[in-house]
Amino acid sequence: MRSFLDDLPERFRAFNAVDPAWVAALPDLLAGLAKDWDLAIGPYYPNIWINYVAPATRVLPGGGREGGVLKVSRYLDETANEIAALRRWEGDGAARLLRVDETRGAMLLERIDPGTMLVDLAESDDDEATHITAGLLRRLWRPLDPTDLRGLRPLADWCAAYDRNRPALIAGTGGFPADLFARADALRAALLETTDAHHVLHGDMHHFNVLRDCRRGWTAIDPKGLAGDRHFDICQFMRNPSDRTTLEMNRHRLDIFCVELGLDRARARDWCFVHAMLDACWEHEDAPTAENWRPRVAFAEQMLRL
Repeated sequence: MRSFLDDLPERFRAFNAVDPAWVAALPDLLAGLAKDWDLAIGPYYPNIWINYVAPATRVLPGGGREGGVLKVSRYLDETANEIAALRRWEGDGAARLLRVDETRGAMLLERIDPGTMLVDLAESDDDEATHITAGLLRRLWRPLDPTDLRGLRPLADWCAAYDRNRPALIAGTGGFPADLFARADALRAALLETTDAHHVLHGDMHHFNVLRDCRRGWTAIDPKGLAGDRHFDICQFMRNPSDRTTLEMNRHRLDIFCVELGLDRARARDWCFVHAMLDACWEHEDAPTAENWRPRVAFAEQMLRL
């Protein structure tokens, strides 16, 4: 007889295989959340990969029912960052929090219905998708005191892979372009040093993290919960959908973002380059082979030409 763990998607099991204890404990964790939060948890969403995500229905005081989405992660720090951002937004432009348990890496979020992804609109009207994203970012960017982050993750910390990988990459290990890394590393330091206004950032704003809700319109999900320079928050959008973006398309997107959001074009371009090289650093950490990091480096070189 197949067990609950046997039926988990292969991609989810492979990604989380580094923490077998968490995977083995997942059935009991879900059962505990169902009991504590009065939940009926449905089958997981078929495309889960990093986190366990499933529809859930909550029994309300008085006997009513409320649909939601249960998200459980073994990354407790990142879950805390996400919760911190969602609490600040209180459902304004982003999914509402219904219940949280940071010690168990669990969140119950409102269900976005019908949940149409922005990528579907972008297929026919990329400009409109960009304008929609700009409008959401405008709502989500809340000014903050960098000495009072209350659970948000500083952008400098998010970019720490530069520091971890510097000895290897500045030496050109495995053919990694050392000059390009050095250029990105210096730009990263300069951008962080010259950030004069800090805001709550989504950190992962792209076409698959913006969903259509029948009541509230386009809504952001899955924030990283970062704090820092607004210009950083357009970077992920530029590399999606990865199978059909072009340099000219991204130049036009950047123009829209800068006009709509009052961004400095050169600074936004520089952050896009730094972010793309950050992706290359992460890929090098995961598997230090040219096959793994070369596509990220190629995209970073494209960002320099925005």
